[in-house]
Amino acid sequence: MHLHAQCHKVLKLSRFCCVVQTQRFFFRKVINALNEHINEKTQEHRESFQNWSEFQNRGFKRPEYMRSWVIEEYGSPQDVLKMENLNTPNTKITSNIDARRSYLYQAVNHPNDVLVKVHCASINPIDVRICEGYGRRLFNFQRDVLFNTIGGLLRPFKSVQERFVEREFPLVLGRDFSGTVVDVGTRVADLQPGDEVYGAPSLFKFGTLADYVCVDLNEVAQKPATCSHIEAASIPYVGLTVVSALRNIVVKGKSPKNALVLGGSGGIGTFAIQYLQSYGYSVTTTCSTEGIAICNRLGADCIDYKTQDVDKAVLEGDKFSVVFDPIGAASPEWAGQCLVNCGSYVSLRSPIVELSDKYGPLFGFSASMSTLVKKKLQNTSINVDWAFFKPDRPALLEVARIIDGGLIKPVVHPSNIYQFEDTPKAFKKVEEGHTKGKVVVNVSGLPEAVQKPNVEKIFHL
Repeated sequence: MHLHAQCHKVLKLSRFCCVVQTQRFFFRKVINALNEHINEKTQEHRESFQNWSEFQNRGFKRPEYMRSWVIEEYGSPQDVLKMENLNTPNTKITSNIDARRSYLYQAVNHPNDVLVKVHCASINPIDVRICEGYGRRLFNFQRDVLFNTIGGLLRPFKSVQERFVEREFPLVLGRDFSGTVVDVGTRVADLQPGDEVYGAPSLFKFGTLADYVCVDLNEVAQKPATCSHIEAASIPYVGLTVVSALRNIVVKGKSPKNALVLGGSGGIGTFAIQYLQSYGYSVTTTCSTEGIAICNRLGADCIDYKTQDVDKAVLEGDKFSVVFDPIGAASPEWAGQCLVNCGSYVSLRSPIVELSDKYGPLFGFSASMSTLVKKKLQNTSINVDWAFFKPDRPALLEVARIIDGGLIKPVVHPSNIYQFEDTPKAFKKVEEGHTKGKVVVNVSGLPEAVQKPNVEKIFHL
């Protein structure tokens, strides 16, 4: 009996030793894993700092000032537009606490920011309208909500607060850009200094007619590899506007794949024609006599509104599944006559901005939504929608892919390319209206702004 008890104790002790040994092995594995993770993070910080250090010594030195075309009051571009030297975007924060934490040395404000040296920027009709005061109340409301709220929270820290407050004036104009990345925030993983990019900032933000522009990651992407900066700068604003208007429609691919584009020779029209064709649509467009050559070259059937009866030509032909109206020339009632059942009428001329300027953002938005609901109820046989420009990085990448695939070609006539000093002339050209294709400003004046990439080399990579 005594021997049996001794054996039982020995067995329990051996089991306890096994458990302890197992736990020690488990904890040793956990500790080793943590050590590996810490070592990886340390190495990551070291490499991050090394990359930053190497970039700092590559010869790029952020200038204190940059040339910018700005307005300090609203009015005609010829009266209020002027060139100024503004501070280059910079909210660099330095600290001696931990030099290896490279995000303390960023020349950008937020982790998602990208600082770009602008080679080229294009001018759109919206730039002329913003210069004249279009969207003043709505865009200022957006600035107040997104910037002044943050600034208010940082009021006790005056020097930091100034970095977060975006003021209305001086207001830099311009929507599109194409250029080279010179700095990125710590959350930007797929862009690095030296990358060639294109994009368009939000309408309420400072524009792109400047030597440098700081944008959010959602507003920028790698530019089409087959385009020069002149060509790439002509794309973002019109491309994002068209994609926001037509992407859901073309993806569904409702039959028949016939589309009518009103005003097809302008910047948005030429892009819309090609975008629809890239998804298999046959496109008919209205344009002036001068625009027929461009639209025919893009493969669209043209209706000359100067010499032909548009109503007769449109209504007597085959019906369309899409009517795209970027110029506000039609109405849902008119479009309903030439659309198939459940076809789509999409207009870019919504009253949201005008009503917001008149009644304020909240009442203006409510009135606009009421108008849209009314239009939908009055035209139940078709889909009525309004479209807007909005930053969209996946859309920029999609557009770049389609362009590099040869399905869309930028339309920039040599006579519509201006030097940075001649920006007022470019505004005047857009202000006069009826431009064919896009108007582009060569901001940097450097050779890489106009050089065409080696397309054969790109296709063989």
